[in-house]
Amino acid sequence: MSIFSWVMPGTGFATTTKTAAVATAVAKMRLHVPSPDWRDQIIYFLVTDRFNDGDPANNDQGAGEYAPASEGKYNGGDLKGISQKLDYVQGLGVTAIWITPPVANQWWDAKTNYSGYHGYWAENFMAVDKHLGTLADYQTLSHNLHSRGMYLVQDIVLNHTGNFFYYNGTWDEKNPTQNFTLNTQGNGRSAPSQAPFNMNDVRNPAHRKAGIYHWTPDVSDYNDKNQEMNFQMSGLDDLNTENPVVRDALRRSYNYWIREVGVDAFRVDTAFYVPPELFSNFLYSTNQKNPGVMNAAKQTGRKQFHVFGEGFGIDKPYTDVNAAKIEHYMTAPSGKPILPGMLNFPLYGAIGDVFARGRPTAELGYRISSMMKLHRRPHLMATFVDNHDVNRFLADGGQAGLKQSLLMMLTLPGIPVIYYGTEQAFTEQRAAMFKSGYKSGGSDHFNTTAPLYQFIQQATALRKNDRVFSRGAPTILQDNAATPGVLAYQMKYEHDTAFVVFNSADSETVLDKMATGLATGTVLSGVFAIDAVPQDIVVGASGLVSLKLPARCGFVWKITSNSHRGNASKTPPVAGFEPSIMLNALPNTKVQGDFLLTGSTNNVDNFKLVVDGDLSNAPIIIPDAQGRWHATVDTSKMMDENISHQLVAWSDLKQQSTSAIAAPLLLRFLVVYPTADFRATACRGRRWKLSGEDGF
Repeated sequence: MSIFSWVMPGTGFATTTKTAAVATAVAKMRLHVPSPDWRDQIIYFLVTDRFNDGDPANNDQGAGEYAPASEGKYNGGDLKGISQKLDYVQGLGVTAIWITPPVANQWWDAKTNYSGYHGYWAENFMAVDKHLGTLADYQTLSHNLHSRGMYLVQDIVLNHTGNFFYYNGTWDEKNPTQNFTLNTQGNGRSAPSQAPFNMNDVRNPAHRKAGIYHWTPDVSDYNDKNQEMNFQMSGLDDLNTENPVVRDALRRSYNYWIREVGVDAFRVDTAFYVPPELFSNFLYSTNQKNPGVMNAAKQTGRKQFHVFGEGFGIDKPYTDVNAAKIEHYMTAPSGKPILPGMLNFPLYGAIGDVFARGRPTAELGYRISSMMKLHRRPHLMATFVDNHDVNRFLADGGQAGLKQSLLMMLTLPGIPVIYYGTEQAFTEQRAAMFKSGYKSGGSDHFNTTAPLYQFIQQATALRKNDRVFSRGAPTILQDNAATPGVLAYQMKYEHDTAFVVFNSADSETVLDKMATGLATGTVLSGVFAIDAVPQDIVVGASGLVSLKLPARCGFVWKITSNSHRGNASKTPPVAGFEPSIMLNALPNTKVQGDFLLTGSTNNVDNFKLVVDGDLSNAPIIIPDAQGRWHATVDTSKMMDENISHQLVAWSDLKQQSTSAIAAPLLLRFLVVYPTADFRATACRGRRWKLSGEDGF
């Protein structure tokens, strides 16, 4: 077979020596396709080594790096293995696969007793790791995905290589040769094989002058900006990304995968550890030989090549420090776009806190509202409930909370990312899907009848079939500042509207007077329900909806074309004939300890006084013969003065309610008129002033 230089179809770029047979085969592949609208995509993220072993012959490369039952060594998953399981992956309803870096890695590091199976310890950014297969295997995967209408996302690293040098003792910034030590125990080599990254010995004057690396030790203080940008993270050799030679080499390396394989998007590892300015060069450089990756992608027909970065940062409730830092990597101070997207770590943190760890739903409500205000492109940020760098959701939470988290992710702005094994209820962070791998239990895990697989299948269909979820904007309608319970939001896109409602508590709770903005009698069609049959509901008087919500539920409703039942313009019934619950006006005074509520009822035999939505533990209140009632509110659990508490009088018969908002220790009440029955127009009521001086 003859050796010659050839051109990849549609690229205009010549590659180096290829055989005629290989060139012909590749020319027939569907490697280059137009970019999708990434807002509408759903990604399946997998660790290649832990997914499926398609070619056992490449497992052991003889460096002591392979042990299929070991967490820290190569297990055998490869690119062929992914191609073999595309029916399984696509069956979930995902539209793209994100793989960990497929590049040649430092196979074994005796210093850390760990291997580079994960792909983040590069020794050559332009070669496929032999454990994962060949360039042809990667091209075949790309072709197979594109032939199905799916897309390929490649994880990349700009910040570092593997651990090829370190400082064995005190580091001297003025004399970086002092205590400098080459690590000779990785792959039998002490430097990457790719130029210029092979120039890694500071004791060599030529290497030191080239300045390919920061000659620094490990980070000891991540709050120190200099260390964050320039020191080694976990022993990984920190690239000098300010150096034009390094920048040029990185663009050349990653353009290679776009041109040769047809990669459709990049996820950038450790983005916080390089300056934002690097990405302007990496993405948009006009260098003719090695242009920015956005320009290289356009030359292959990809006009919306997507790049999203990893910025690991979770914010405390009601704060946005890390969210602002993430946006700083997406948008320059001038307003000019940098990275199109970032991983939405603050949203991930709030989802886990609420649905796995029982925090008040208002914390998540705040996070959703904040992300829409703070981020210019929230729809292009990758959202997730767990991944390879954090605990599995099921390591901390239950399956009911996981289903709620997944449904929320699939009904909010952002590109949802489903981590491999979630659909099989994995609890181990990087367990293998195939039977010979780590923590597999000796079985393959590709069961399409698994409950979570089928749930995800249904939830992805909801998102894919309706752009109100992938392109809409959320508005928080109700949440709970004190405890687990209600979280409700509205999604709107163009003329389309949906309502998404959760109860994060392990007991029944009350959705009290959710304001829909719709006319009385409007039908809301049930389109999705977690572990239940979706039911239609009807909007009550003044556009309000009140419901009793089961534990750990999740519902999605939409406006139907048959929008009314009954006559919305009908005059409301006269007060005194419809059931009602009234709360007497309250004094504008500080209340210390427990306090007394009084009021009256009309045609209500009994009701529950619900504190913070906890319907299951609410006391039953029975009015006297004249309809008068009183109740003492226990404040022993209301310890935080900064948290407001909601009190609702609830009747199962007619679902009437009267709400009060209380801030413990300094208690003030806002009394509103009774909520409408969600099935029909209901009672009329009055609004009392905050001072509580007015009576009925």
